[in-house]
Amino acid sequence: MRKFIILLLCFGVLISMVGCGGNTAPPPTENPPTTLLETVITETPTETTPPMAAVEPTEKEKELPSTVSKDQATKPTVTATASPTTAKPKEETKPTEIAKPSAAESTEPKEAPTKDEDLQEEIYVRIQWPEVDPADIGKCVIEKINAYRISQGDKTATILPGLTDVARYRANELTTNFSHTDIRDVCKELKYGEFVDMTLYGMTAEDSYYQGYNREAIGMGEWFGTAESMSERIADGFHHSKGHWSYVGSSKYPYIAVGVTKANDKWYVCICMSKENYGG
Repeated sequence: MRKFIILLLCFGVLISMVGCGGNTAPPPTENPPTTLLETVITETPTETTPPMAAVEPTEKEKELPSTVSKDQATKPTVTATASPTTAKPKEETKPTEIAKPSAAESTEPKEAPTKDEDLQEEIYVRIQWPEVDPADIGKCVIEKINAYRISQGDKTATILPGLTDVARYRANELTTNFSHTDIRDVCKELKYGEFVDMTLYGMTAEDSYYQGYNREAIGMGEWFGTAESMSERIADGFHHSKGHWSYVGSSKYPYIAVGVTKANDKWYVCICMSKENYGG
C-alpha cells in the first residue's frame, strides 16, 4: 500500500512538470521566433525607404512596363550592353575587303587612262603648227588695219622701212619689259629719224634725240596658226580697242610700221604710227 501511494505521487509530479513546461512562455528578454512570412513583412518597409524612391529611373527603365519587377528590368540592360560586344566586327570590314580589287581587276583601270593619255599625245602632235615668219605676220597686220581704215572712210597708212626696224627693235624689248618706254631712246640707238639738237636751246648734247615717230601700240598674246589667222586676231584686237584705234585707225597718222617677235611661247607686237616721214 505504501508503495502504491509513492507511485501515485511520482506520477502526479511528472504530470505537473509536463503541463508547466508546455504552457511556460519564453523569457521576456528573448525575441519571439519569426517565420518566413514575418520576415517578408518586416523587410518590406526597407524596400520603400526614401533613398530607393529618390533614385530616378533610367530611360530604359521608364520604357519598361510597370508590372515588370526590378530584377526583370535589369535583364534588358544586360542584353543591351552585350549587343555591341557581340556585334561581328568582320561584317563592318567586309566593304573594305570587297573594295580590294584582284590582280586582274587592278590592271584594267590603268590601261584605260594610258590609252587616253596616248590619244591626247597623238592629238597634240598633230595640232603642232608650222613655223611662221614674224615678218609675214607684220605685213598681214598692216593689210588688215588698212582694210579697217578704208571701211570707215579713212586713208590707208604707208609703210616706212626705217620705221619698221624701229618697230621690230621695240618688239624685242617687249619680251623683257612689256611697257611703253621713251620712244627717243629707240630712235637714238638706231639713229633713225630727225635729229633734234638740244644744245641750240641751251641744253647739253646728252639731251639731244632723234624724232622717228609719234605714237605706238603694243600687244602680247598666245596666238597660234598661220600668219593670216594670227594677223586677223591681232588687227581685230587693236580695232576693238578704242584707245589704240584712235590713232592706229586715224588718217592723222599716215605712216605705219609693225614689228612682231616670239619669245616664251608668246607673240609680241609693236605698231609705230607717225604723222610725218622722219627718215624713210
